Amino acid sequence: MFRRGDRREKPEQRGDYERDRDRVLYTDALRRLALVTQVVGAAEGHLFHNRLTHTLKVAQIARRVAERLLTRQGALADRHGGLDPDVVETAALIHDLGHPPFGHVAEAMLDELARAHNAPDGFEGNAQSFRIVTRLAVHRDADAADGYEGLNLTRATLNATLKYPYRRDQAVAPDGKRYRKFGAYEDDAVALEFARAAGPEGDAQSLEAAVLDYADDVAYSVHDLEDFFRAGLIPVTTLSRGGPEFEEFLTRWCEHPRAAASREEVFAAREILLSMIADLFPFRGRYEDTLRHRAILRTATSNLIQRYIWAVSVAEPGTGRPLHVPPTVRLQLDCLQRLVRTYVIDNPRLATQQHGQRHIISTLFDTYLAAVMRRDAALVPPLFHRALGRLDTEPNAAPTSARVRTPTSTPRSPRLATPAETRLAVDIVASFSDAQAVLLHRRLQGTAPGSVTDYLTP
Repeated sequence: MFRRGDRREKPEQRGDYERDRDRVLYTDALRRLALVTQVVGAAEGHLFHNRLTHTLKVAQIARRVAERLLTRQGALADRHGGLDPDVVETAALIHDLGHPPFGHVAEAMLDELARAHNAPDGFEGNAQSFRIVTRLAVHRDADAADGYEGLNLTRATLNATLKYPYRRDQAVAPDGKRYRKFGAYEDDAVALEFARAAGPEGDAQSLEAAVLDYADDVAYSVHDLEDFFRAGLIPVTTLSRGGPEFEEFLTRWCEHPRAAASREEVFAAREILLSMIADLFPFRGRYEDTLRHRAILRTATSNLIQRYIWAVSVAEPGTGRPLHVPPTVRLQLDCLQRLVRTYVIDNPRLATQQHGQRHIISTLFDTYLAAVMRRDAALVPPLFHRALGRLDTEPNAAPTSARVRTPTSTPRSPRLATPAETRLAVDIVASFSDAQAVLLHRRLQGTAPGSVTDYLTP
């Protein structure tokens, strides 16, 4: 069930879009993000952002952008279908709900595993976020007469969450190149159709989705860099002086396969980038985590975010993207992201950690897929029991008596998992936090047996 919602004046009590925001704020899926990796492990300490703190900052930035655009360009925004700060804020709170434990490394691993087990859609964090609010999250008993799956959000809010408003099989650019990301699985095509009914046509973002997308870029570009500068992992003070290290960074940036800017653009903007880095980190010597240095850094990052909030404008309809972002701003954000990738994500120490995380995800997936195929309700988390019971009503459901491959047995005639079984196993694994995934893996391996009174499930 979906609610249409509208844009009329809100009564004294909550309007439709305020109700959407409150439902997301109170969902378990949002609370879980406090223990999910942003870039490094959520258990690394208070120094680093986790998915929840990142999400809250995206929501704040997105709302600020929306409010400013409404004030300055409200009439133009209406020509794009409207721009509501409540809708944009709620979409921002939703946008990372689907991130699995350990973040992007697990996202890639689950995608590989799902596609290898008869689920062509694979896994994508944005599509999983959409699936959570339309199907998996619990607000009202779905088996009740007036019940429903998901949070029963308005069309406007659902459409605003769709940074990539198409399924995997539709993720094809006009030049034939396939997009890496997408916004909904085939299973959730009805919800996608409902969300997109109000436009815009084709695979274009709505203005509200574009504001969310931009706010996401701003938040992680600035705050990830702030984290790792404070941790001493990014030599920003050295880079801000120019010289060989800065030139080497520019070269590595341009040579990266996913570089958003060309070599000519990057080197032409060398002085702009140097000035930006120096303004963001105005320290003559080494950063020391004193109150004064924290205040200087906080002021600098706040000013930069303010600059980016003021930098964008609503574009004329029909000119391409609904939100106009100046090329210099795009280049600056790409620079900040590239600094984190160069000095942190490509760090061998992080690669070693991620190798272990992939092993954990693979083991959990194999375990829960086997349990789902056996219809083993004792191992499947209670939250997914109703979905487990529905599997045998699926047209392609295999008989429960079929032999399946498990970690502890080698059957004579294993069968392939159905797409529905694989999707359920993916949903289970993606629902864990980092800490839950680690603990479950240790228990399944017998290295942390726990207590008989403990639940293996969240």
